Amino acid sequence: MIIIATRIQHHNFNSSMPQYIQETCIMSKFSFNEETCIGCGVCVRICPKGLIRMDTDGPKMDEASAKRCNNCGQCVAFCPAKSAMQEFSRGVELEDALAYSSERGPTILKFLKSRRSERIYQPDPVPHETLMRILETANFAPSGGNNRTIRWVVLENPAKTAELREMIAEWFDTVCRTHPVYSKRYAIDSILERFRGGKDVILRGAPHVAYVIGPEKAVWGPVDTGIALAYFNLACEALDVGCCFAGYATKAAEWDKVADFIGVKPGEKVWCAICFGKKAMHAVRIPNRGKVPLTLL
Repeated sequence: MIIIATRIQHHNFNSSMPQYIQETCIMSKFSFNEETCIGCGVCVRICPKGLIRMDTDGPKMDEASAKRCNNCGQCVAFCPAKSAMQEFSRGVELEDALAYSSERGPTILKFLKSRRSERIYQPDPVPHETLMRILETANFAPSGGNNRTIRWVVLENPAKTAELREMIAEWFDTVCRTHPVYSKRYAIDSILERFRGGKDVILRGAPHVAYVIGPEKAVWGPVDTGIALAYFNLACEALDVGCCFAGYATKAAEWDKVADFIGVKPGEKVWCAICFGKKAMHAVRIPNRGKVPLTLL
C-alpha cells in the first residue's frame, strides 16, 4: 500500500491539522541567479500575494513576506530567464513547461473528450513506475490557496484490493441494511447476489484503488479532491490506464473497519476513492453529450 502526503509550504498552519501536514510545513525562501537575471520584474508582477519587490540589485523577498509565501511556484514558472528559484527546488532539475501550440490545441481537446470511465480491466497490475508517474502528475493539481491538504492512499497490491472488496461486501451486508439512508439508496440484495455469483459490481474487477484523504475541516477539501482526481484520471488516460470513480469504496470508508484498513487518522476524512487498472478495452468514438447547460450573463 502506498501512502503519499502532499506538502504545505507555509508557516501559518493550524495546530489541529494532522501531523503529516504540520511536519511538512516549511518557509519559502525566494532567490534568483544574479548572473542570468535580466531584471524584467516578471516575478514581481506574477506573485499572487505581491511578496516580491524589485530592489536596486534585483528582486527580493523579505523575511516577513517569506513567512506568507505558500510556494505556489509562479515566480519560477514564469521567469523568462529561468533565474527565479525556490529553496526546496534546489538541486532539482526542472522541466520546461509545454508551450502553447495552435496545432496541438485541438488534439488536447479531443483527448479530454475521449476519456471514458473504465469498468473492465486487465487482471495484471499497473507497473510501479507507471503508477508513480500518474501520482507525480496528480501532485501538480491546483488547490485552494495552494494549501495542498490532501494525501493519497493507494492499494498497489491487488491482494489488498481483494481484501477491501470483501470488506465492502461485508459493509453492505451489515452496516447498510440498518442505515437510514443507505438501506434505501442501495439495492443491497441485488448487489450481494451478483457479487457472490462472481460479478464484481463493487470494484469492477479493478486491481487497484486510490483514496484521497484530508483534514475533515479543510474548507476546500472536496474541491481540491475533485481537481486532484481529475488530474489523476487524465494522467492515467495518458498512460493507457483506465479509471472509474468508486462510490461504494468511498462510502464504505465511513465504517471503522475500512477506515482502519486504509489508515484514516483522527481528524481526517475520506473525500473520494477511484479504482483503476490497465485497460481491457478502448473507446473508438466520442458519444454526443447534448447541449451545454449554460447561462451567459
